[in-house]
Amino acid sequence: MTAVVAAVLGLAAGAALPWVIARIPDRPPDAGEAPRTPYRVLAEAPWLVWLLASATALVWAAMTGGVESRAALPAYLFVAWLGVAMSYVDIREHRLPDWLTYSAFVGAAVLLAAAALLDDAWGGYGRAWLGALALTVGYVVLALLRPGELGLGDVKLAASLGLLLGWIGWEHVVLGAFAGFLLGGVLSLALLAAGRVTRRSHIPFGPFMLGGAFVTVAWSPAFSV
Repeated sequence: MTAVVAAVLGLAAGAALPWVIARIPDRPPDAGEAPRTPYRVLAEAPWLVWLLASATALVWAAMTGGVESRAALPAYLFVAWLGVAMSYVDIREHRLPDWLTYSAFVGAAVLLAAAALLDDAWGGYGRAWLGALALTVGYVVLALLRPGELGLGDVKLAASLGLLLGWIGWEHVVLGAFAGFLLGGVLSLALLAAGRVTRRSHIPFGPFMLGGAFVTVAWSPAFSV
């Protein structure tokens, strides 16, 4: 699949994301938690179709150059597709819906298993699961140490990203995690300097986790050792 074809398909897939978001079940807020915006309302934002379609097209086009295994590419495209929706919801509401994080994990696990079968790459599949375990444990520790900055949604997302990064190599697990924190730190400092946030402001971390992982995948050939 060429980058142009991936971008065209990404436009169509991304245009369907508001429909996906609108069908996520709402749940009542926890005790002391502010009222939640219904997902149906989030999906009705002006220009959302074009925004998510354009973002998906760009990410899908970038993925095609970073994933050497054509059999594994669908796993990366699927998680990237849901990742665009997760980023939008996290930026708007500071939460990562279970319906998206769980779907991304199951989809990545199944699609990578199919890739392992087609490419006879069971070693890579085993490394993917170890990468998922390592990244999940790492985020659990960080969430316990920094409960106001990282949540369970970030931990669940880490499992999917660990699978994708682990499939490529251990160096990508490390680089993907580091890139997420680097992106988050740089933007946080920029917003702080611009007076848009304070030191106590909560900045959603899911988009940075996804951005760090996808940048690492897109530039995967350059990072390979």
